[in-house]
Amino acid sequence: MFRRVISVIAAALMALLCGCSSAESGKSKGKPQIITTIFPAYDFARAVFGDTADITLLLTPGSESHSYDPSARDIVKIDNCDLFIYNGGESDSWVDTMLKSTDEVNTLRMMDSVEALHEEDVQNGESHVEHDDEEYDEHIWTSPKNAALIVESVKSAAVQLNPEKSAFYEQRARDYVQQINNLGKRFSELLKGEERHFVFGDRFPLLYFFREYDLNYYAAFPGCGSETEPSAQVVAFLAEKLKEPDTVDAVFHIELSNRKLADNLANENGLPTAEFHTCHNITADDFAAGESYVSLMERNYEMLKNALNGG
Repeated sequence: MFRRVISVIAAALMALLCGCSSAESGKSKGKPQIITTIFPAYDFARAVFGDTADITLLLTPGSESHSYDPSARDIVKIDNCDLFIYNGGESDSWVDTMLKSTDEVNTLRMMDSVEALHEEDVQNGESHVEHDDEEYDEHIWTSPKNAALIVESVKSAAVQLNPEKSAFYEQRARDYVQQINNLGKRFSELLKGEERHFVFGDRFPLLYFFREYDLNYYAAFPGCGSETEPSAQVVAFLAEKLKEPDTVDAVFHIELSNRKLADNLANENGLPTAEFHTCHNITADDFAAGESYVSLMERNYEMLKNALNGG
């Protein structure tokens, strides 16, 4: 990965020096150019800037979010944009390398907007990361409270970038934060007092959501886990938990998953599966339809309501 990023950066810098990217060179003289790495960053920027900026999402809808590699053209775009919004964390390690090798770029690192949490053992819910370790769970936006804080940070960056439109940005941010907060309250009402465990036959990139609503869980892999096949011990553990009365009667999986383990666990235990959308990335169809963080989280609300009521 490191060598790949270095070679891409070298190609991008050569393109800049040779003038091969003249169509993209120079800071924006019209609308501000906003470059975002992942869907939450794109959506929050879209919510704040509206049509006053051109916003680009680097991660192709439907692709694997944890294995993104920037192209030379991507790095040229970042080098010449007015604001680059990225998440931070292990999956964005390429960003630090890239930023050291390009011109000064105006950036917003979303993880700086919230209090990051250490990853946890997905089988027993107990932290397995030492407090002096720098490996944090990077899926910060899954908490509505965090999402609202990130929107506020995007608003501050927008105002700094274009002070003349500060009132416009402040109003749009206020409206979107209100939508997120209203949805957060509905989640609170739905999940209040819920003590059962949720079983994920999948990765678990939902620590911030589950912490916000004090929920219990078991899962096959951590949020950024690279494993594709669970061990026999993990499968047996999850299957046993699904038989216990303090477990929600459904097997959960995340969006764009192959669902193999979730489907197997569900079939063997006579249970339905349920998709919990992390909003990390979306399908091409959902992207084209204009789905947003709020609309995807509303989808999660309806899913949870049905799952918790045995629907």
